[in-house]
Amino acid sequence: MELSRIGSIFTVIFLSIICGCASNPSISSLKPEQRARLNTIQVYKLGVDKPYKIIGTVKGLSCHRNAYQKQLLTEEEAIEGVKLEAAILGADAVINVACQVNSGTDWVNNCWSSIVCVGDAIKYE
Repeated sequence: MELSRIGSIFTVIFLSIICGCASNPSISSLKPEQRARLNTIQVYKLGVDKPYKIIGTVKGLSCHRNAYQKQLLTEEEAIEGVKLEAAILGADAVINVACQVNSGTDWVNNCWSSIVCVGDAIKYE
């Protein structure tokens, strides 16, 4: 009885690790109106001059999941993830974008190295 309980605990931990891998949303998961919005979303490092309300925080990722991966990490890939999440929320733009390069192992996102960008998705009033 105790052995099956331990096995169940390890199964839950294993599934949590697998499901915990972060990545950008897939463009194929977007509805047509979200894909159309994606092409109009502007990304600003600072604020904007128009009145707006923040509708959520969005995050994008450029990640090496393999230590021997040759593909370069790019801030553009992480920004694209920010825009994808903003499109899902129905945002008009993303402001206050900040990016961080994680050159060591990024355990949170399950990456050997990564660039993470975070911003505030906004809707113009």
